[in-house]
Amino acid sequence: MSVLYRYVPADSIRDIVDCGIKLSQWYDREMNFGEPQGHRKVMLALINPWDDPVKSRDGSYRCIRLDLDPEECMVGDADLYRMGFAEPSLMERYMKTLVPLSEYRFGVFRNPECLVLTSVLPEQIEITGKAQDAPVLFENSESLYLRNLMDEIEQERQDSGNTLIYAYCRYLESIGRMRCMENPDLGTAVFMDPETDAYIVTRIP
Repeated sequence: MSVLYRYVPADSIRDIVDCGIKLSQWYDREMNFGEPQGHRKVMLALINPWDDPVKSRDGSYRCIRLDLDPEECMVGDADLYRMGFAEPSLMERYMKTLVPLSEYRFGVFRNPECLVLTSVLPEQIEITGKAQDAPVLFENSESLYLRNLMDEIEQERQDSGNTLIYAYCRYLESIGRMRCMENPDLGTAVFMDPETDAYIVTRIP
């Protein structure tokens, strides 16, 4: 079994705990998965309770913990899904990159969403406390995703973060907060803060 989370209206919490969650009543969207699953209703759940920063701070919602069969759940990239309405190729990529929950590796998606394909029984539901009761291994999915990306860049470049710092300074330059002077012969860039004496020296990647 796998632990997932969902925020539900606080005034519905007692009915949910007593009666469970019927997929036909609580589904969030309908999707066509193709053969063999076809057209299915799905309910969204979170891998990490802090992945919804809005509802986690909203007193009108309560977080519940779901203990579900991972074979009845899939994980997708929520950013691709949202952007896919404007760009069909991203929706195609969303569908192609859906993975069973049992195969999902934490940190692969910046904003993962878990698609629950079944109703949830009362015995599979617990109301969480402030600390979400069960230990959570990472702050949220976005922070883990970005940390993994930075680690991958560092492993590839082996330059103690120089490439990331250079790219960040170039961004600051693009919005007028830094001025860059480069010497390709020396392979060195100096980024100056135009309003102070502060500067940053990096190698040119």
